[in-house]
Amino acid sequence: MTGTVVCDLDGVVYRGGRAVDGAGEALAELERRGWRILFCTNNSTRTRAAVARRIAELAGYPARVDQVVGSAEAAAALLAAQRPPTYVLGGDGIREALRAAKIPEVADAEGAEAVVVGLATDCDYAALATAASAVRRGARFVATNADPTFPAEEELLPGAGAILAAVETAAGCRAEVAGKPHDPIRRLLRSRVGPGPVWVVGDREDTDLELARAEGWTAVLVLTGATSRPDELVRPADLVLDSLAALADHIG
Repeated sequence: MTGTVVCDLDGVVYRGGRAVDGAGEALAELERRGWRILFCTNNSTRTRAAVARRIAELAGYPARVDQVVGSAEAAAALLAAQRPPTYVLGGDGIREALRAAKIPEVADAEGAEAVVVGLATDCDYAALATAASAVRRGARFVATNADPTFPAEEELLPGAGAILAAVETAAGCRAEVAGKPHDPIRRLLRSRVGPGPVWVVGDREDTDLELARAEGWTAVLVLTGATSRPDELVRPADLVLDSLAALADHIG
């Protein structure tokens, strides 16, 4: 029986600008066997097209845009019904998702009826202040994700959660979180997985494995990213692998 593999990216398929050894080959082999491959990322800095290109360039797997499910898309879905003027503290992935949902972007706190916060590698104090001010004025407060770190090539760097914490502290309230493991991104995934079993492959318990557990899917931990030891888990994963390269040996 075949089904769907939902695969995280940072720390699973690649770290920074370097592919995880054997990741692309494993994905191609699973697809050859009939498995549907989806990529689910909390990293909202890139557009879905840029994410697909990055997978192809680094790992050699010819990813398509329609295989990419991201936290930016999930955040935009939360705002799609009202389409409020939105202030963005984050990257191109958020802006693309808002445009696709016909949600206007604004550059100041006064005009913002919503704020979306994600990973912003060029974040400065003025942007933090604008986001917090808009939230205090009553803007709806959405975060793409709350990951405290993300895995670069040699170390863990501050993630969207670190930026989110600053805005939440200054604004005095908590954001709605759209990305893994929360329901907005799970709704997107439920609409895209095919028939049969679903295996979720990730490097973080609090995002990837919790998403799998919430949906009753198989939770697979790989040790190439944020988690390097299985004994760090609060609850055991269904399967622990050294890397994504080994998945094809454990799945039909």
